[in-house]
Amino acid sequence: MSIILTISREYGSGGREIAERLSEYYNDIPVFDRKLIDMTADRCGFSSKFIQANEERMTNSFLFNIAVGGAYSPFCHTGDVEAVPQDYVFLTQSQIITTLAKEHPSAIFVGRCADYILRENPNLFSVFITADMEFRVKRTAEELGITPEKAASVVVKHDKARRRHYNYYTGADWGERSNYHMVLNTGKLGLGAATDILKEMIQYAQA
Repeated sequence: MSIILTISREYGSGGREIAERLSEYYNDIPVFDRKLIDMTADRCGFSSKFIQANEERMTNSFLFNIAVGGAYSPFCHTGDVEAVPQDYVFLTQSQIITTLAKEHPSAIFVGRCADYILRENPNLFSVFITADMEFRVKRTAEELGITPEKAASVVVKHDKARRRHYNYYTGADWGERSNYHMVLNTGKLGLGAATDILKEMIQYAQA
């Protein structure tokens, strides 16, 4: 099997869990999500905490033109790190994602503009996971052990950050259905049915 699956998702919609279910079903094909934080930190010499805090932030800089142009230069070894940390993190993480997609015939990438970074990969299939606010707030409140009111604030905050980050670095609209091969609503389908649909899609793609 050779497929590079990218899962973009609204916060609380279950995209990460779907990735984990697919990985288990397909004999543990690699999922690259939070581990990308540690890999980026190792490459750049920053702490994982710093990477996590900066990977979905953005700055105004000339590196934006490099990023959207696909020229992911190795800025880890330049003196510009302090000047443009968010762009620096994005460019480095983009290099890592591109390399991992070449090294693994099949892999799942969660978030981090991977659908855009890997847009020229012939094995790419990109998915966006959405859900209604009530569904996402309920899942977030249960997962974090917080009130629904606080959970709603967390959901809005993360969605806003993801949209700004994606739109800034790709020039496209985060969540716009025409930017993805498939959009699935877990609020309507449930995580199980959404996972099963992706299994069928993968099977069809390999036929």
